[in-house]
Amino acid sequence: MGRRDIADLLLDRGARLDLFAAAMLGLVEIVRAIVDAYAAMREAAGPHGIPLVEHARQGGPEAAAVVELLERAAV
Repeated sequence: MGRRDIADLLLDRGARLDLFAAAMLGLVEIVRAIVDAYAAMREAAGPHGIPLVEHARQGGPEAAAVVELLERAAV
């Protein structure tokens, strides 16, 4: 979580991209599409019970748009 370098390496080697990795990597359009289709995913807990928005926060500045999307959706 929060290690873009490791996530990119794993994805380059064929790892499956999931919602939590997409949030951490700042892939806002992917996160938006899933949250728009399944609103409950905004509140989903990922590995180790960590909320989706926290995965995005761990992505740093590159994931700021995802954090904003998830926080705005919570209102």
